[in-house]
Amino acid sequence: MHNLSKGGAAACVRIWLGGLLLALLVGGALYAGAARTVNDDAEQRFDNITYGAQHSLATRVKSYADLLRGLEALFRTSEQLTRRQFHDYVAGLDVAHQFPAIESVNYAVALTSAQREAYVADVRRDTSLAPRGYPDFTIRPPGERPHYTVLTYLEPDPLLAERMGVDIGANPLVAKALQQSRDSGEVSASGQVIMIKGPPAHVGLGMRLPVYRNGMAQGTVAERRAAYQGSVGIGFGVAQLVHSALERSTVEPLHLILYSAAEARPADGIWRITPQDRLLFNDDGDLAAAPPQPGSDADYFDQVLPVLYQGGVWKAHFRVRKAQLYSGFDRYFPSLALAVGVAGTLLIYGYIFTLYRSRRTAVAQRTLLDTVLDSVDAYVYMKDADLRYRYVNARAAKILGRSAKQLLGRQDDELMLGEAAAAAQLTERQVFDSGVKFVGEERFVDAQGQVHQLWSVKVPLGLPGPVTGLIGLSTDVTELHRLKEQADAASQAKSDFLSNMSHEIRTPMNSIIGMAHLALKSVADARQRDYLQKIFHSSQHLLGLINDILDFSKIEAGKLELEVLDFRLDTLLENIASQLGDAAVVKGLVLQFDIAPELAQRWRGDPLRLEQVLLNLASNAIKFSDNGSIYVRVRQSEEHGSHAMLRFEVQDWGIGMKQEEVAQLFRSFHQADPSTTRKYGGSGLGLVISKQLVELMGGTVGVYSEPGQGSTFWFTARLEKSAQAGDERSAEVAPDVLGVIRGASILLVEDNVFSQQVGCELLEDAGATVCVACNGREALELLAHQRYDCVLMDVQMPLMDGFEATRRIRADPKLSGLLVIAMTANAGSEDRARCLAAGMDEFVTKPIAPNLLFHVLAKWFRLRGGIGSMGSMGRAHAGDWLAAAPKAPPSAASPALHGTAILDLATLALTFSNDAVKMRKYTQLFLDTARDGIAEMEQAMALEDLGRLADLGHRSRSSALAVGAHAFASLCLSIEGLRSGGDLQQARALLTALEPALAQVAQQISRQFIASDAR
Repeated sequence: MHNLSKGGAAACVRIWLGGLLLALLVGGALYAGAARTVNDDAEQRFDNITYGAQHSLATRVKSYADLLRGLEALFRTSEQLTRRQFHDYVAGLDVAHQFPAIESVNYAVALTSAQREAYVADVRRDTSLAPRGYPDFTIRPPGERPHYTVLTYLEPDPLLAERMGVDIGANPLVAKALQQSRDSGEVSASGQVIMIKGPPAHVGLGMRLPVYRNGMAQGTVAERRAAYQGSVGIGFGVAQLVHSALERSTVEPLHLILYSAAEARPADGIWRITPQDRLLFNDDGDLAAAPPQPGSDADYFDQVLPVLYQGGVWKAHFRVRKAQLYSGFDRYFPSLALAVGVAGTLLIYGYIFTLYRSRRTAVAQRTLLDTVLDSVDAYVYMKDADLRYRYVNARAAKILGRSAKQLLGRQDDELMLGEAAAAAQLTERQVFDSGVKFVGEERFVDAQGQVHQLWSVKVPLGLPGPVTGLIGLSTDVTELHRLKEQADAASQAKSDFLSNMSHEIRTPMNSIIGMAHLALKSVADARQRDYLQKIFHSSQHLLGLINDILDFSKIEAGKLELEVLDFRLDTLLENIASQLGDAAVVKGLVLQFDIAPELAQRWRGDPLRLEQVLLNLASNAIKFSDNGSIYVRVRQSEEHGSHAMLRFEVQDWGIGMKQEEVAQLFRSFHQADPSTTRKYGGSGLGLVISKQLVELMGGTVGVYSEPGQGSTFWFTARLEKSAQAGDERSAEVAPDVLGVIRGASILLVEDNVFSQQVGCELLEDAGATVCVACNGREALELLAHQRYDCVLMDVQMPLMDGFEATRRIRADPKLSGLLVIAMTANAGSEDRARCLAAGMDEFVTKPIAPNLLFHVLAKWFRLRGGIGSMGSMGRAHAGDWLAAAPKAPPSAASPALHGTAILDLATLALTFSNDAVKMRKYTQLFLDTARDGIAEMEQAMALEDLGRLADLGHRSRSSALAVGAHAFASLCLSIEGLRSGGDLQQARALLTALEPALAQVAQQISRQFIASDAR
């Protein structure tokens, strides 16, 4: 038995040795064939490249001949072409860029000895180009000759001193070429190679074309000689011509050696390099060394091709190293062919040899596979096209409550309840129909009634042909599902906590701000007014900081929007001094402010954010300083049209910082020295927020600091120059303003009943006549039958919005000049641009500030010549005033001021000048319209119409902002945002929150007015 085993092993070795020998023979044959194919392909690429280069050279030579013909045509356009005309024409050719090899462009006059003196005198008197003429002009070389061909016009100018007046015909070879060209009328090439010393040294050649007198016959040689007046010519460097022709060669290593051929064409038609050929160009730059001959190096491809050159021939010897034409694949292809031949032969040989042994091990492998799959912590199964089980592992059989044998050949509806089976078969049938694998979560109820959450992957089999079955793998994620529900609940609890905390903090702050604002309108005592102003500004700043901290994630996401308002720098710094002055005095510090004298006071930007950054930097300076002064400086660093970059600096003489501490400053929750947190306090978030705010304002932030020497924090901000005369929100309405409005006929286009009544009452109190339309379509119908002085246009309305209505107004010749003012709750710069692009003249934001609205109306009525003169002012002229139009102040719902307060009656009080009767009337009207709006939203929700729901949210938000119901308005804004991305679940959650929010508003209104009645 032992000997038998040894004999079998020896036979196996001999069989494999024979297979290896066969594999080497096949691989060697494939290697030789692949090497030959690679070389042939490279040679073909070489031929393509050289023929392309030959064509480029011939084309470039032809373009130079065409340039000569253009020069000759120039002389035929005029009986006497002046030097100035020649100069201007050549300058227009842009020779340096279009014909870089050309070194000179010239015109030579043909003279007889009898014409010499007169010609010289004419040239000396020629002032068409040189004011002094050419007093030193003479013909060179000197001496009497029967005929002359004198270079007269030369470009470029530096050649005049060297070549002007040279008789090129004095050279016998050149004279012969000129005579041949004169008699033939064709371009003649220079028969003489010129070595130009340079630098760098190179070969120069020339071409000339005869010029004949206009109107004279040129049919015969005699006629051409009689009509001959001179010739135009160009001189060019051969090296530059070659480089310009081949600068876009597809192969960089292509080498070219250019010869002037001694013979016109070889007798056998094969071009060779002969000793008589004159070397014109060698791309290695050495014309003295003997260039390599074709076929001298087996590592190169060589080819000699002719290039026609105006009756002559150039021989172009192209060379390229073979290896440089091989692609990356070509280099490995022969070896790969060898490897594939050997490996392929061995594989086929081995397949035949091992087929029998493989079949013997198949049963063992299946047993091993079953063992592995039964050990996997997942449910594995396979089904055929009829969705019958063809394989299940042990875990799948267990959850189905059957043995593996009992499951094979059965379908789900034989093993599960009807709904579960139908759901599983629906998913699997979709896999069969689409050929796309399914990945997702499934719900399964086992035989014991226990619910399992499964994460399943079902992969079709048989692709790319018809799907013949599928393999499924399901993992039990019931425990993960439970943990996810707990995590979602915890996340929702955190969100609810933050929301409640936001309400609890912002609500008293809004009360402080609103009451301080109302008190400022009535207090007369200067000290009390100073106290109230400090309370007002400090409360605003504190609320802004609270909003920034609570919305830190929003800032990090880059979603914070800046407002654009008019403000004064001195007022901004006064606010800083008002809020920080006492703190500085307590520490014995002096706050000093320095605004550059030449700097304007009025700017447009976000003063609250500027103030927030300055307050942060200045308060830090006070916090970390014990003596000296705190300097706040403002300078202008750049100016671009209507914008400028302002640089703000805050300098202190405090503890200072090391450079490694400075590098870590602008990181979240970080301070330079952790010990300062305990000594001085602070969260380490202020500088991060400041940095991001500065970057939003188009600037940068930095610091210079040394330990013990203090610090200078600086930042820049891009601001717009202001064209405003003042703040129209807070200004008193002058009688002349109301006088302009009185008697005006105004069309109010507004779909919100509450906003309709507020607008009507404000405008009617000002003496205007108001007509109301509920949407753009109604507005167009009213405009077709009645004249109005102005249209106050809401933007978002049903049936037809304000944009479309305005576009139709502008398209109607009778209405195109009508004044249209947009009214919208969206106060962003993009909203303003969209309104103006639709054709609206002005843009004001809701809630409408009465004083601002009156000033805007009065301004536009004055510009149009008063009421009753609709369209008297053209749209083009009115557009000139848009840059100076007052921009709407920030909405009362601005997050930086009121956040999400439940109710802030200060907004309504400002609208109705603290008239309690009107305030009570319109708050009740708001509650009624809001309830109607919620009912309409519920109807839209029942129809799952998110677009309609978003429109209703926008309409209700306008009313809420007008009465100061900011929490309710915030919910409406979220509903409005469903238009750009939202789902039904989110919509239902928001709609569910509206009713309790409105109830809170109603309760707060009752408390406010009960307290007011008690006083």
